[in-house]
Amino acid sequence: MSEVEIQYVIHHMSHQKVKADKKWGQLQITPERIDRLIKVVQVNKQEYDYPSLYINILNRWKENDFSSAVSDHNKLWEIQAGNIGEAKRLLSPKEEKEYIEKYFE
Repeated sequence: MSEVEIQYVIHHMSHQKVKADKKWGQLQITPERIDRLIKVVQVNKQEYDYPSLYINILNRWKENDFSSAVSDHNKLWEIQAGNIGEAKRLLSPKEEKEYIEKYFE
């Protein structure tokens, strides 16, 4: 998996947790997906520019710590040269439930 693909996958997963004016792409956060991404990053860390960023984000998420999801989203968004859709805050539990129902159920 290329570094750009890793960035997009983690970025799209973060949309489940953050409020932003615009969001393009969504992937559900699952333990299996997190574990797979950690393995992919570990195997490719020599080729990636930001492996420690990805591992830090994924390890927090693996422990159900999404307290930094806004910052996580925005770091990836900046690396990808985003200019629309900066995350402003975490979604409330109700908003996240609605997001999951809309995109994943």
